[in-house]
Amino acid sequence: MSEARPTLPELPERPRLGGIVLASLALPGLGHWRLGQRRRAVLLFLAVQVPFFLGFVLAGNTQLEFARPIGLGGAAWVWFLAPEVGNFVATQLAGHLLTSADLGGRFPEYLPWRETGWFLSGAAGVLAAFVAAHAAGEALRRAWRRPERALGPGDAAFLTLLLPGLGHWASGRRLKAVLFAAAIGSLFLLGMALGDFADFQRHRHPWYWAGQMFLGAPGWLVGWLARHRTFTEVLAYQDAGLLFTTSAGFFNVVAALDAWQRVEDDWVREVGPAAAAAPSPTVSPVPEATP
Repeated sequence: MSEARPTLPELPERPRLGGIVLASLALPGLGHWRLGQRRRAVLLFLAVQVPFFLGFVLAGNTQLEFARPIGLGGAAWVWFLAPEVGNFVATQLAGHLLTSADLGGRFPEYLPWRETGWFLSGAAGVLAAFVAAHAAGEALRRAWRRPERALGPGDAAFLTLLLPGLGHWASGRRLKAVLFAAAIGSLFLLGMALGDFADFQRHRHPWYWAGQMFLGAPGWLVGWLARHRTFTEVLAYQDAGLLFTTSAGFFNVVAALDAWQRVEDDWVREVGPAAAAAPSPTVSPVPEATP
């Protein structure tokens, strides 16, 4: 008979991350607060809420022109506004308490900082979603007792928001980092070129704009610099440009998820051998029966 193969010690149980994610999506920083990271929670809360409400002030609350109230009997219970809804509680407060300064977005000349305000509040909503991912990564760190200074899954995802591929680069996957950065960046720039750099406009394409915002910091910078570009004619590949730029934003979300998973896989490989090397409990031998 063949010998039974020894079983490896089980990895630490993966914590339930849903509650941390939902808490952070409701109020950025709340997930970190629940984990005991009080200072970080306050800093992340301010990092989201300050640009969010500053954006509403600069844009005269005209973000609400793109919001969709959801409710019954003519009463709005929930306001859906993408991508600001990633900062859920603040978005609901804005929808119920603020009033847009114009009608249907028809008077942009009266609001010179309108586009800047849109970028600030939209970026805050995207940032809030990545803060939730970071909180989930910190919950995993605590459950698996990983060092504070070690790169975590949430850190890798968060870095991808700053620059596509940066999360993979930080985890040592340099080739994949370059491939992600080149593929996503090229797709975005090609789409912008096909649209004469005028297709990153919320008042023209609000749903495309929401997807474009997920490209992160590089997309925000390019879009803000080109905010005053306008179409002078119908371009042959204008729709393709919109599709490419929005797809680049969604692909960056995929890249962030992949960066998260790669770092979590690294932790699995590190924790497994450590558990296997741990001394096993001693078992007293069973005495043989005497004849």
